[in-house]
Amino acid sequence: MKYVFFLAALLSLATFASKRSDAQSASPQSSGAPAKLPYVAVHNPEFISVSQVNFMRPDDRLIGIMVGKVAKAYPAGIVSQHGLVEDSTPDGPIAITW
Repeated sequence: MKYVFFLAALLSLATFASKRSDAQSASPQSSGAPAKLPYVAVHNPEFISVSQVNFMRPDDRLIGIMVGKVAKAYPAGIVSQHGLVEDSTPDGPIAITW
């Protein structure tokens, strides 16, 4: 199954609100369980070409990296909603946060 980064972010946004309310209502002291993270991280995103991007405005921010000849851009709005994107580069794994 193929997902592009933007679609993967939208799919996991559906669970964001419920996980956030669970984390806020769960009290680690009363349940003995560790606190849940208030976001759903994105792991191993797939990317789309610039010509396919139709969901961003000219003033939207991007977090960009370039390793060797590989350039990647992460929409800051999506990264901030998820808190963390775990990805890889030719030099190894990376974590993007906002």
